[in-house]
Amino acid sequence: MHPSLFLLLLFPLSCTTFYLPTAAAASSLPESSPLQTMPAISAPFEHLDPTLPPAFTGQSPKCSVLALRHHFAHTLGSPPASTNYTHPKGCPAPWTRIVLELSASASDLQKDRVAAVWIDGAEILRTSTPLPLAPDTYWRVEKDITQYTALLTRLVQTNGTISMMLENSIAALPGIYSVNLTFHFYRGAVAAAHDARSLGYAAHPTIKSLYRDPADLIVPISHEKGYCSSGGFWFRIDNALHVPTAAVTIPRNAYRAVLEIFSSYHEADKSWYTNPLRSSYLQDHAGFSAGAANGGFRQVYATIDGRFVGGHIPFATIYPSSINPYFWSPVTAIGAFDMPSYDINVTPFLGLMLDGLPHKIGLGVRDSQPYWLLTANLHVWVDAWSDSLEGDLVEYIAPELKISRQAGWMSEDGQSEVLAEGLMQFAGWVSSSNGNLTTRVIQKVKFKNQVQVHNRGTFSQVEMVNKEQTTVEVSKERQVLERLQLLREGPLQVQTSSINMNTMGGPRLERTRMYHQLQETVNLNRNQQAATTSTLIDRQDAEGSALMRGGSAEWGSGDTRSIYKYRDERTCYQRTMNTKGGVIVADSTSPSCSSVADI
Repeated sequence: MHPSLFLLLLFPLSCTTFYLPTAAAASSLPESSPLQTMPAISAPFEHLDPTLPPAFTGQSPKCSVLALRHHFAHTLGSPPASTNYTHPKGCPAPWTRIVLELSASASDLQKDRVAAVWIDGAEILRTSTPLPLAPDTYWRVEKDITQYTALLTRLVQTNGTISMMLENSIAALPGIYSVNLTFHFYRGAVAAAHDARSLGYAAHPTIKSLYRDPADLIVPISHEKGYCSSGGFWFRIDNALHVPTAAVTIPRNAYRAVLEIFSSYHEADKSWYTNPLRSSYLQDHAGFSAGAANGGFRQVYATIDGRFVGGHIPFATIYPSSINPYFWSPVTAIGAFDMPSYDINVTPFLGLMLDGLPHKIGLGVRDSQPYWLLTANLHVWVDAWSDSLEGDLVEYIAPELKISRQAGWMSEDGQSEVLAEGLMQFAGWVSSSNGNLTTRVIQKVKFKNQVQVHNRGTFSQVEMVNKEQTTVEVSKERQVLERLQLLREGPLQVQTSSINMNTMGGPRLERTRMYHQLQETVNLNRNQQAATTSTLIDRQDAEGSALMRGGSAEWGSGDTRSIYKYRDERTCYQRTMNTKGGVIVADSTSPSCSSVADI
């Protein structure tokens, strides 16, 4: 029996206030220009994210709902595209798995854009389009959204609202983005854990260990007038002192909470990870503006009632027009289609929020420049056997990160370095029907960003090391019941040599080599016994050339090798894809650990 497919037509929602586009509106448009001269590319042309197998291999959903269909032509400064949701009667909850599928295409040449999807103001996807190099470019994003079951359940019950923001302009380039957003609902048993097909629902399976069962309630931390705002639901962060807040009231019987932060960076901070450190030379000479030379360190963080409760140094997601645009055609950069979100376990602070009163949750970016776009979701688990709970914060160790900044420049050459490290520790208890449980969160951070420029500015090298270890312990009467440890590393190396083709200020030929990787290891222990261990490695190596003029590529080529590997006790999956000059020359997968050597 074929699953049912429902179509929801898009129609405008009424807004109490109409917002006109303004210069201060939070725009998600990258500042880069598209390639003016391109190699011959046959249409249609597909962009790929070489991660896990297709989500629907071997299993059919109970129902599939086309939740939103929209053509994003000239949407710069407009509110999000929104529609009310209607769910088929023959597909009720509970569901064992829910998958979001975003199928999109670009009709013609266009810039790359950042987009997002919300359910009733709660973000469930932050993504980037590819950089269309030819008409009829298309791609697909699949994401396991089972952790947002509470949002989907409420959406079905209340005929809530689906919204999508994709700011586009056809003033200079004719490309129109067309998007179909579909939800696939699964019921019944999920494929066995040892079957590689069961991994085909998430780009990063380790995230499931952090949430375990989906939360009972998800509270959006976003712009309250997002439906009608030209900036959508995003909070725009223009500097390090800007910390927008949202007032939330959580149920008095909440016993666990995780704050999930979505982020993207734009304009001066679009390539923050390659920013040199500001010095007197950089402020006074062309080539580096003072605003773009404050170093390659950023920290996304959250506050509750003004108190710091945790943060993360973000993974350097590379946008399609960055470094060398030809690296990302047809393969996309790590995390570009499904940008990482950052989780902060705020359970130790629940005792301060169980009074039934509103509390302000703030979001900020340390060392930020204009501009970042942030939202968050507060995932809350409630005790069905209690009307109200008690708790308290018993340990709070949150010193400032130790940051060392050094820079030395002479003429066009020099180097800068930013080092950061720190240790944060929070603990708090909540007394519920499960007993008096204490949650302790320990986070260690080690970061390095180094920029070197030699040979009269014709050779540059960027090296970034980003290591983080987060440990969450749950104990009862001094006995550890559960211990979760997440290790994450995000190294990046970029080497670029350049030659001026004519005179100063004319076109410049750049040759670039790049290495980038995301590695996550999760160890989960229950009752002092190893329960699960999983490792994810997503790596890319690229090399190529581009003719640059005014910061934009006019011509170029790139070769990229992508390796995606996931391993746990029962499963090992690896996919390797090689592209050369915009063509896939090798694409292989292996579902067997015995046939996969360590990377």
